[in-house]
Amino acid sequence: MKHVAALLLVLACGTAAAAWWPIDSARSHARFSVRTLWFTHVRGQFGAVYGELHSVDAQRDVVDARIDAASLSMDDPAALQEARGADFFDVATYPRIHFVSKPFSADALRDGGVLDGTLELHGQRREAEFQLEPSSCPAQPLACEVRVEGTLSRSAFGMRAHRGLLSDRVSLTMIIALGEPR
Repeated sequence: MKHVAALLLVLACGTAAAAWWPIDSARSHARFSVRTLWFTHVRGQFGAVYGELHSVDAQRDVVDARIDAASLSMDDPAALQEARGADFFDVATYPRIHFVSKPFSADALRDGGVLDGTLELHGQRREAEFQLEPSSCPAQPLACEVRVEGTLSRSAFGMRAHRGLLSDRVSLTMIIALGEPR
């Protein structure tokens, strides 16, 4: 309830530029899926997502999300070791995946929309486009999880290993829960 009251106060006073909401890393995660030659999928999940959503002005927000690459988990221990290695995420050299959005309409948190920004992965920084899904609680969109989905080219980020066995297209989904506004 405090979360909703603070949001309403920020919107009513027109001081949204000072508002920010931390990403609740205990309730947020990211996952990926890549298709194999045999039409199965290799899947993994990152358990540590942190950062913040902050208001640029009364109508626009920016998200700054960081994923701890070492928090990757997978069902297959051999696949996990390979995914953490130099040919893929190279966790020892690049411990974080970082996304910063361009300013987007605050309405997109309720209605969904395109979320453009810059993704830094495996030492490469590229423009990325994700789809911000409509909120499951449109009356209070910041009180519910924010779901972001997109498809990336792994070779664009320098991950070219097993090109004959793994698709270049990787689906990435981030489930973001926000903490109390500050």
